[in-house]
Amino acid sequence: MAERRTRAEESLALIKEVSALIDAPGCSISFSPAKNGNFMMYCNGDFIGGLFGGELCLVYTEAAAELLGRPEPVYRGYSSEALHRMLPVPLDKAKEALRLTKLETLSWKEYVYDMAAVSAGAAVLEDFYDDNAVVLRFCYENGLLKEPPLDKRGRIIRTFFIKRDLTGEGRKYFAPLLHKLFSFCDRNGKTPLEKMLPRWLAALKKEASQP
Repeated sequence: MAERRTRAEESLALIKEVSALIDAPGCSISFSPAKNGNFMMYCNGDFIGGLFGGELCLVYTEAAAELLGRPEPVYRGYSSEALHRMLPVPLDKAKEALRLTKLETLSWKEYVYDMAAVSAGAAVLEDFYDDNAVVLRFCYENGLLKEPPLDKRGRIIRTFFIKRDLTGEGRKYFAPLLHKLFSFCDRNGKTPLEKMLPRWLAALKKEASQP
């Protein structure tokens, strides 16, 4: 317990330091607790990064990566099953990195889906995770996502999606497919999700083609 209290104290001190460093007009910074003494960070209520293991990380953007000398992206998040592709940010570059991140993502209001946020309402987290893995793999294999959301072992490595993560087809069908998933009630084992996804996508495309 003593170690946890020490980590919490260090995190609170870092929160104060980061808040002071990146305080800027038009961006109200807030934090919410995550697992293992980490914190998720929000700008005007929009997820933008976090404090993980005493390190500031921001969601990955090309502009911030260029500023930071293109460091290797890391995967951090609320838990080991809800990870985001992120950039570790030295505190002396935090303010500029945040500005660039806002310009490339949040300022465009491109938010599409945050699995970590939605998972809080899932009745069975394991089933929710497995279903998301199936849907995300299907979306990538069918040209809706630009980058693979799963690693070679089938684990989800991207849980936060904005419009720039989607292809032209993805902008039309990614969100509707997710809505289908959330309203999918057939859990009797007779119709696996893998079979429903092609049907849903075909139906959405047919509907879109009708005058």
